[in-house]
Amino acid sequence: MWKFGSSQHSKAGYMDADMARHGAPCLEMDGEDGYESPSPTSGSLTGLGGPGSIVDSAVASHRSHSRATSTSSQMASTPTASSTTSASSGGGGKGNGHARSSAGSPAVLNVASGHSSDPFSAIRRDMIPPELASQSSSSPLCQIYDEFGFEVNDEESRYAALCPQFIDDPMLRLRWQAYLEFRHNQEVKDFSWEQLADQLPEDDKLEDLVRCGVPHRMREQLWPRLCGARAKQRSSHITYKDLLSRALDSSVHGVGRQIDKDLLRTMPQNGCFARLNCPGVKRLRNILRCIAEAFPEIGYCQGTGMIVASLLLLLDEETTFWVMVKIIEDLLPAEYYGTTLIGAQTDQRVLRQLVKTYLPSFDQVLDQYNLEMSMITTHWFLTGYASVLPYPVLLRVWDLFFYHGSIIFFRISLAMFNLKSEEFASVDGLAALCSRLQELPSEMVDAQVLIAMGFDVSEGLTSASLAAHRRVHYGHLADMLSGSSAPKSNLAEQAFGLIGSSISSRFSSRRSNKPKNVVQQEVVSSLRDNIRSIVQHFKTNCGIPEMPVDYSNESHLQDYITYAQSFRNHRRRRARALVDFERHEPDELGFQRNEIITIISQKDEHCWVGELNNTRGWFPAKFVELLDERSKLYSAAGDDSVNEVVAHLVRGGFCTALRHVFDHGLRKPKLFGGVIHPWYFVEEASRAEVSQDFQSVFSRLVLSKTFSLEKDGKVLTPEEMLYRSMEAVNLSHSTVSAPMDVKFRSLICAGLNEQALHLWFETLCSSKSVVEQWYEPWSYIRSPGWVQIKCELRLLASYSFKLSLDWEIAASPQVSQPLKDSVRDMLIKHHLFSWDL
Repeated sequence: MWKFGSSQHSKAGYMDADMARHGAPCLEMDGEDGYESPSPTSGSLTGLGGPGSIVDSAVASHRSHSRATSTSSQMASTPTASSTTSASSGGGGKGNGHARSSAGSPAVLNVASGHSSDPFSAIRRDMIPPELASQSSSSPLCQIYDEFGFEVNDEESRYAALCPQFIDDPMLRLRWQAYLEFRHNQEVKDFSWEQLADQLPEDDKLEDLVRCGVPHRMREQLWPRLCGARAKQRSSHITYKDLLSRALDSSVHGVGRQIDKDLLRTMPQNGCFARLNCPGVKRLRNILRCIAEAFPEIGYCQGTGMIVASLLLLLDEETTFWVMVKIIEDLLPAEYYGTTLIGAQTDQRVLRQLVKTYLPSFDQVLDQYNLEMSMITTHWFLTGYASVLPYPVLLRVWDLFFYHGSIIFFRISLAMFNLKSEEFASVDGLAALCSRLQELPSEMVDAQVLIAMGFDVSEGLTSASLAAHRRVHYGHLADMLSGSSAPKSNLAEQAFGLIGSSISSRFSSRRSNKPKNVVQQEVVSSLRDNIRSIVQHFKTNCGIPEMPVDYSNESHLQDYITYAQSFRNHRRRRARALVDFERHEPDELGFQRNEIITIISQKDEHCWVGELNNTRGWFPAKFVELLDERSKLYSAAGDDSVNEVVAHLVRGGFCTALRHVFDHGLRKPKLFGGVIHPWYFVEEASRAEVSQDFQSVFSRLVLSKTFSLEKDGKVLTPEEMLYRSMEAVNLSHSTVSAPMDVKFRSLICAGLNEQALHLWFETLCSSKSVVEQWYEPWSYIRSPGWVQIKCELRLLASYSFKLSLDWEIAASPQVSQPLKDSVRDMLIKHHLFSWDL
């Protein structure tokens, strides 16, 4: 038994004949809303060890593949009852959205170890329309539906062609049962669903099992536990029944009418939603109204209707609602279904970026025809692929979705594009390309091949890198939509679940205030995770091993020694090729874009001599870019012009986490209140550190710039370099009215480039007079904890970064004056031309 709200309920779901013999609870209708509430009747549950246990039933089903149902499975089929429609009580009328059930006619999932093509045999019995429940499976009326209730009009139907994919493998079911028994049964007594945790903890074994697929008859119990919907339901301050009462009583502005209009349009090809008297229609209406009540900023979105209808075929009404809450609040970014759909738009931009990264050939096809892919793929993501993928394949995709989250949607999209890449390359015209893209999901008939391809083609895609992509694109979209210069980090918090649960915050009578030490720990933990993501990026792309964090007192003295010894540790400089340069003459040096060239001579201003692959020759100096390799060797993994992932990891994730450190305990203005950006503190603190001897500092800055004193080593102190970088960012960003948050991120990138970010952080925290003016006594900047932050940041000084400071600002248009023909001829004649000519 389990608790929901303050009263006890038994779980509604699939039930076999063995459960009926043990006195399972029957479901009664609760008023006109059709919500199912269990009767007081309660029954006992059989365990795992003896006859009727899940292991015993799995062995029996493995011995007999032809059985249509397993009559003694407790965990292979859900151990409680749901309402069912029988011939005697199947009349469809008003208020009969859920027909009454008896203990002798349970809601059975009619799928065994083999494939059964009987109509409605793979869904909940209580979802079968009343007029079809009394018909035999061989009746002409039932023969037009497949096992999921979808209409089968001909042999070429996409559902009729998918029978081989829908097989409840008994050996897979045995593996799941063994895992659940031995990993989660902590007691000697028999194991049942009630003993299983509300949310399954992640581990490698569980990930492998989910990759193989969840047994169909276990999905009702495992899906809510994989995604955490049951845990969210338990922690909620309002029950589904109470929320449904509010939704039915409240007069939502036009939402209820719009929902009613779309009820029969949501899934008209399925017999469970084809008519108003079908049980699924009433449940669909209830859930959509509850979503509109719980999330007024969303109201009603047609995309949620497709997901709800697909879930209702397997889950009961209440569980479906809480799974939807989990999807909206946690599995998908915020504002996914809002009025602007900014979350969905962000994902479409991320998908386009991933296509460029992982599928360059398909990206060239899209560029060739100038196709805006989001016009076709947006509703794929909005409906969780429920509107486009065949239902058996959709089930396998959702197995992974509820475990891994929305990253699986990107993997599946990339897999589909890659599987048909040759066809896309041979399309003739924009119309043909659009048609092929629209038909693509319906052609995915092998779920195993699709999933394997998804993980193979996007092997380098991680949740951290995806979140970084999302933060960057979300910030750009938010600025475009709002037209304001609001800090993008705050927008990123709202977009990616850092604000908190909407359900809990909206319906909770008391809000929890976390202690300051807990908030500090969360800030440090977030920063540490983002640093680890960057370290893992370098390890994956360059094989650079991860260095341990040194918290010793001696390490702080060594920091300045290491910084002072920063010089170019090899005689010859190197450069990165900016463009392709083809070799035409024997004394020329040809190279490809992004290749690293060793510079032999720079005596000529326009033509340098270099070496590449043991070949020497001259090349245009303008075609390369000198590398800063003082105390470090260039790494393509840290160059955002070569690998954009590092830009998303740094600007999207790491800068946001470091911004939280600076935001913690920042004082509010006493006069007007509101929020102050930490960029003001950085400006004042960096100026304060050089103000005592500003004339000397200014002279060194001028000399360093005039005579390029830093090309071979670092002659400026960390304080002077911080001040110079801050002023440079202000100069370049203010001209284009860049927000302060963009300036803050660019300054962090400058610190990473100079391998001095940890020293800059120490400089800012050591400016006591400025810190006391800007921060509360309990803030992280004023506490001794800033030393720990510095040690964490020092880890990034071990890696070579080359991040553009202008990455987030628009480039200034360059207006070139064309030369007159006479001037051009004269310059060429006397060899005074540049490579611009």
